[in-house]
Parts: sequence; C-alpha cells; structure tokens
Amino acid sequence: MKQLRLKITGMTCAACSGSIERSFRRKSYIDKIEVDLINGSAFIIYDEKTANIDDIIKHIQKLGYGAEILKNSQKKDSSYNNDYLIAIIFAIPLFLISMGSMFLHLHNEILICLIEIILLLPILYAGRNIYKKGFLSLLNLVPNMDSLVMLGSGSAILYSLYMIILYILNINQELLHSIYFESAGVIIAVIMLGKRLEHKATDNAKTGLKDLINLLPKTTLVLQNNNIVEKNIKDICINDIIVIPKGAMVSLDGILINNECKVDESLITGESKHKRKQKGDIILSGSINQNEQFMLKVVALEEDSMIGKIINLMQGIKKAPIARIADIVSAYFVPIVIFISIIGALAWFIYRGDFHFSFIVLTSTLLISCPCALGLATPLSILVATNKASQNAIYFKSGESLEKTSKINIVVFDKTGTLTKGELEVIDFVLKENNSFSKEQILSLSNALEKASEHLIAKAIIKYISKIPNINNELKSNDVKTSVGLGISGMVENHLIKIGNAEFIGLDKDSLIVSKHTLAYISIDGIYCGAFIIADSLRENAKILISNLKSLGIKSIILSGDSKDSVSSVASLCGIDEFYYSQLPNDKLNYITNLQKENNKVAFIGDGINDALAISKADIGISLSLANDIAIKQADIILLSTDLNSLYRAIVLSKKTLKNIKENLAFAFIYNICAIPIALGIPYLFNINLALNPMIAGIAMGLSSISVVLNSLRLNRAI
Repeated sequence: MKQLRLKITGMTCAACSGSIERSFRRKSYIDKIEVDLINGSAFIIYDEKTANIDDIIKHIQKLGYGAEILKNSQKKDSSYNNDYLIAIIFAIPLFLISMGSMFLHLHNEILICLIEIILLLPILYAGRNIYKKGFLSLLNLVPNMDSLVMLGSGSAILYSLYMIILYILNINQELLHSIYFESAGVIIAVIMLGKRLEHKATDNAKTGLKDLINLLPKTTLVLQNNNIVEKNIKDICINDIIVIPKGAMVSLDGILINNECKVDESLITGESKHKRKQKGDIILSGSINQNEQFMLKVVALEEDSMIGKIINLMQGIKKAPIARIADIVSAYFVPIVIFISIIGALAWFIYRGDFHFSFIVLTSTLLISCPCALGLATPLSILVATNKASQNAIYFKSGESLEKTSKINIVVFDKTGTLTKGELEVIDFVLKENNSFSKEQILSLSNALEKASEHLIAKAIIKYISKIPNINNELKSNDVKTSVGLGISGMVENHLIKIGNAEFIGLDKDSLIVSKHTLAYISIDGIYCGAFIIADSLRENAKILISNLKSLGIKSIILSGDSKDSVSSVASLCGIDEFYYSQLPNDKLNYITNLQKENNKVAFIGDGINDALAISKADIGISLSLANDIAIKQADIILLSTDLNSLYRAIVLSKKTLKNIKENLAFAFIYNICAIPIALGIPYLFNINLALNPMIAGIAMGLSSISVVLNSLRLNRAI
C-alpha cells in the first residue's frame, strides 16, 4: 500500500468532500481516503499494484474537481477567481429591472424579458463551474450543493422560458409575474459571493501556516571548498556547513560551530526573548540571527527540521470525531432534499392543481437547503482553533486531540524537564568517607561513563566535572547499558561503574542522603563512593498553571522517578497535593491505567523520551519538545513555549472550540429543519400564507453558511 496527499480544488461543501470519499470507496484499490474540505486536500492509501497516481487524479477530475500532488506551496484555488464580480455586476441591474417592471406596470413585457435574458447570460457564464460540478456530481450519483443550485436555478430558467412561450401563444397573459430570470441570476451571484467570502475567511484562518511556509528560506549560503555559495535547501546534505548572516533566518537545524551567537526563536516558541547559544548547541530552523554571521553543521534536512515538523503537524490535522455527525448527515442530505422537493411539488400539484405554486415549492426547497453550513460547522472551527494554537506555540496533532482535550479532568506531570526547566546543574559532590578512591579518580571514571549518555543528568555531571582540575579526560568506557528510570552502568579501566538512584546501585537505607534536590549516586565495583547533588528550577508559570487547572476543576498529580524529598519540594512549590516518587516507566503506565479504569480522562505531560509509555497510554499525551521522533509519534499535543501555562491555554481553547462546533452544528440543523418545511409550503396546510420566493430561498442559503463562518472566526479571540 502507498500513501498519497493531493491538493483538490473546486470543493464547496461537505457534500463535495463526501461525494469524493464515497466515489473512491467503491474502488477496490482504495484502502483509505480522507478528504479535508477546508484545506482542500485528500489523504489516500491505495494499492500501487492495481492503480497509479494518474488514475486517482483522473477520477477526481471526472467528478468535476481539480487535483494535483500536494506540495508546501501556496498555489491558489483557481475556482475562486473574480467571476463573482461579473455575476454581481449583472445581477444588480437584472434585479432592479425585474422589480421595476412589476411595480411600474411596464407594458412591453417581451422586451423586458429579452433584457433580463441578456443580463442573465454573463451571470451564467460566471457561474459555469457550479453547473459543471453540479451536473458531473449528479451524473456520478454523488450529488452535492452545486447540484441543488443547478437544479433550482436551472428549473427557474426553464420554467421562465416555458412561460414566455405560453405568452407568445396567448395561453398565459401574466408574463412578468411568472418569470424568474432575476431569481436564477441573483441566486448564482449570491452563492458565488458567499463562497468567495467563505474562501477568504478560511484563507485568512490559514495565515499562520502560509506565513510559515513563505517565511522559510528556499536557499541558504553554504561553505564549499573555502568558498561561500548559495544553494537550494533541497540540495543540502547532512554535515554540510551553512552560513547564517546577521538578520537571516536559519533554514535547517544545525550545530553551532562558532563560539557563541544570539538568536530569536519567537517564530517557534512564541517568545520574543533573544537566546544566547554556545558552541556545540543546536540552532533550530526558524531562528533568526540577532548577532554577527555564524556557521552551522547541518543535522536535519528540510522535512526533519524543526520548521518542517511544525508544517507537517499543521498540514496533517485530521478530522475530529464530532465531524462524523456532519459527514454522515451530508452524505444523505442532498439526495434526500432532491427527493423531498420532487415529492412535495407533485403533492401540491395533485392537491391544488396549481403548476406555478408547485414550481415555487420545488425550486425553493432545492435552493434553501444548505449542506454547506453543515459541512463548515466542524472543520472551519478546527482550522481557526489550530491556527490560533500555533500562534501560541501549541500544536494539536489531530482534530480528535483538540476535541478530547476539552474532556480532561486529571493532568499527570513528570517532574524533571516538565514542571522544572530541565536545566540541571550539579551544585555539589558528596564524597563518602573512608573511600579507597580519590575525588579526582571517581570524577574521572564518572566522566568517561556519562560521555556515553545523552540524558540531562549526564550532561549536568559532565559540565560539573569539566570545571574540576586534575581530571583524566582520556579514559574510555565500554559495555555501557542504560536502565530507563534507574541509571547507567559500564566498564571503565576494568572497573564496573554505576551511576543512578539508590535502588540502582543497591544502596542501603542508612547511606541515603537527605536532600530536596535530585541525587545521582555512584558505585565502583559494587561499592558506594559518593553522590552528585543536582538542582533544577521551576518552569515559568508552573505554579500559575496548577492554580489555573484547579479553577477548571482539573486535578494535578506528579509521577517522578526522583527521590521523595526532591519530588515533595517541587510539589510544595507548585501547590500540588498528590505526588509519587521513585516511579519507573511501568509504574507510571500502571498508575494512568488505574485512573482510566475509574472513568477519568487523563492527560500526561512529559519530555517524550523516558515517558513514552505514559504519553502513549494517556487519553491525551503532551510533550514539551519536537526534537525527537518519540514526541511526534506518541504525543497528541506538543508545547514549544517555555511558559508552562500554555497547557492551560490549550485546554481553554479546546473547550471553547467544542462549544463553537456545537453552536455551528445546532444552527445548521435548526436552519434546515425550519427552512425546508417553509419552502415545502407546509404553513399553507394550516392556512398560514407563508411562502418563499426562490430568490429569497437562495439568499437565505448563502447567508446561513456565512453565519457559520462568522461564528467560527470568533475563536480568534478565544485565548
């Protein structure tokens, strides 16, 4: 099976995206298809042995839509051009002439009809895509909103031409009150204007992603044979040396070669503070050089770089479960409306024998029914919310993640690197008395072992030892083994070295050191020799976050592998009452499982590496990093801001988004439930003289979807 992402143009409503999905599901070579109406894209898994990309694209084109392979570009949907202006320019005089002729009792009715037909022709040309897509969708038995407009306005035109013929034959003498050219013209103009406004609104809602793609440099300077040359970033290889001038944006992740530099990471983290980087630090793509020119050794190519991962996250947002309601309804909505309108018109003709009234019922029912409002209800809210989230350095992996976050009632925190900054620092080394090794020997052996690890504690120990004199930096380690959540062991100079918690080195209770800080004990050949005391500081707004979560009725818990004193100290500073220490990865997994058995909706937030099991098990897994594959694969939400209170903003946004979606769905359902019976003439059965002109019905249809768009855009002020 092969995966394919396509850009699809010309979709106007949920019935459009649904018709494409239903048509492809009939194909044996399709394993999965998901069409995104708002982003105009499709994700397809297909059997490449029985079909190819051309087959898929041709089938989409057969349905009346455009298709091409999706790329990180901002090519506009050509179906949204300025044709709507032509329709409006000619619809206004058409409407005025029609209304004027009826109220001013003009006598040359044939001339008026001729003028209306002349004004209608450019409107029909402008709306040609509506008729094309509507007809092709109907022909392929997957009718959509365009099919309704085509049938409704087309019926109005044919009926009007029929009435002109009757007038010429002296069979009908009420010509001007029996023609609906202005209704057909105004309907097309209003529908096109509405679609243009929707497209503009959704286009604006995607500005975050567009700006990100447009801002990213397409070329970069490269050091090659002692010369600086400009290259396309697609031609850059791992370990190439790229040059970043002052004020330029970093195009690819790389390791700083110069001694130091200062960068602005606001595009990634949302924070305007400039950060000073030292030689050996990783500089992320999207950072802007705030100092003199520096050089980087490339460690990640375009799609694997920080900005590449963010773009893939934003483009890969999948549907929320609540969207399935609209999808299911939209799949049957248009065929049912066509059926009801025909039955309604026939019933009234049989009941009253009035062909004109039956025609009004038919066209009004076709035109007032709006699957578009229903289709926009969920995806547009999701789009606006995810774009707003990205502006705050919050990235939801899917619409489902966004929806489920609103239901969270417990948040479980890892401690180191989550509630604390993870900028660990060894503040002291405690040497055991009566030791057979000197402090310098112990530190030299520790240094050799920790060089084999990428753990934050290892880096802190190495940094501390680097400042101590008389250290032997030539020692090498072998047979290094890492025990997740416990420590690291290995052979150095024929000695078995272990560094980790008390349990890992087999320390008895009498030898434990009492400290509010993290402790890393060391043993040599099974004999306890000393301990590193490691300090950390709270993340920005950690205490405020816990207070804000309490205001939402959300309980906070700490699960940490650190010592009791260390975890207790952080819990006290944050205001967290429930905490558990010396927790191994499996302990965290089991604890979350037990919480879920009690019908709790649990979020776990950790660093995405040691906490991978807990992150994947939680209802919502949250990572504070995009720097590793585990974070991307396991987490549902990724927070890149150092301000931990962004988690609170993510939850608030999720709750407001779900409320917004429900409002949109309620409006769409209520609108159709109320409008369709009126269009069918039901009030007449109760002697209530309430009927709809086809033109009014078409305008109501356009306004209903615009209302959903405006309500969704309110989410821009959600946080």
